[in-house]
Amino acid sequence: MKKKSLMSLCASTFCASAAVVSSPLTAFANVSSPSMKQKSIVVNQQTISKPYGFVQDDTTYMPIWYLMQALDKLNIHSTWHNHAWSFTTSRTLDLNGVRSGTGTSSIYVNGHLVQKVNEIVAEDPASGHQTTYMPAWYVMKVLNRLHVNSNWNGTVWQINTESQSANFSIQSNTRPPAQRSVSSDDSNIGEQIANYAKQFIGVPYQWGGESTSGFDCSGLVQTVFAHFHKSLPRTAAEQAQVGHVISKAELQPGDLVFFNTDGSDFSHDGIYVGDGKFISATTSHGVQVKDLNDPYYWGPRFTRATNPGL
Repeated sequence: MKKKSLMSLCASTFCASAAVVSSPLTAFANVSSPSMKQKSIVVNQQTISKPYGFVQDDTTYMPIWYLMQALDKLNIHSTWHNHAWSFTTSRTLDLNGVRSGTGTSSIYVNGHLVQKVNEIVAEDPASGHQTTYMPAWYVMKVLNRLHVNSNWNGTVWQINTESQSANFSIQSNTRPPAQRSVSSDDSNIGEQIANYAKQFIGVPYQWGGESTSGFDCSGLVQTVFAHFHKSLPRTAAEQAQVGHVISKAELQPGDLVFFNTDGSDFSHDGIYVGDGKFISATTSHGVQVKDLNDPYYWGPRFTRATNPGL
C-alpha cells in the first residue's frame, strides 16, 4: 500500500451528511458493508484525491492511504504500523492540554502521543480490498495542533496552508495512464526487476536481513529496487505507501504486492513477476516464487498492489 501523499489554530468539526457533530462517537473495529460515497481532499484549492468514505456513528471515516498522501503534500511524513500512525514534521507542535483519549489506534507526532482513535477496516470500492479507515474529525484535531487550518462540508475536505508553492498534483484512485521507463536495450524495467529478483531464489530468511546471507521480505524488495537506483523505505508498511495503488488486474512485473500475515494490513510484501506469481522472502523457505491467488494462504491474505513508480 497507494496517488500521493494540513495556520492558525481553529476549532473544526465534521458533519455527517446534513448533521453537524462536535465530536465522533466510538466506532466499531470492523464494518462489513458501510454505505460508501466519494469525497474530495483539496489542498490550497487543488484536488489531491477523491477517495470513498463513509459515516459511522455520526462521523466521517476516510481511508488512511489517501490521508497520508495529503500529509505528504504538507511535508508531514507519516507511517502506519501495528495500529500506530506516526507523523514526522518540522512544523511546530502545540502540546497544550493534550488528552489523547481512548481508542484502538494511536496518532503520534514527532514521537509524542497526541490522539487515540478507533480505526475501522472496510472494503475500499476503489481497490476492492480491505482498507483501514480513520475518523477524519480526529485527524483535523491533530492538524490543528500543527497550526494547519482545514474544514469539512460533508463532501469536500478543504485544507489551507501559508505556502502555496508546493506541487499539488491531482491524484487519481488508481494508476494513471503512463508509459513505464525503459532501459537502453528497450526492455521493460519491470521485467528487469523481476528477473533480477529471481536470482535470489533459495536465499534463506533472516529477520532484518538485507543481503545474500539472508533476507526478510521488505529487505529483499528494498535491495532489488536499490539495484535499479530506486529508493524504497525499509519496512513493508512504509513501502505500501509508495507509488499508486492498483488492482490485481493491472499488475505488471516489477509491481509490489502486500499481504496481511500477522493481523496488520501490510505485514508482508513481494515483487510481482508475471503470470499471477510473485517473489518474496518467506519465513518457511526463504526467497520463493509463489502463486498470488493461492486459495489456501496468499490469496485470502492479499491486501494491496502498487505500482511503485517505475
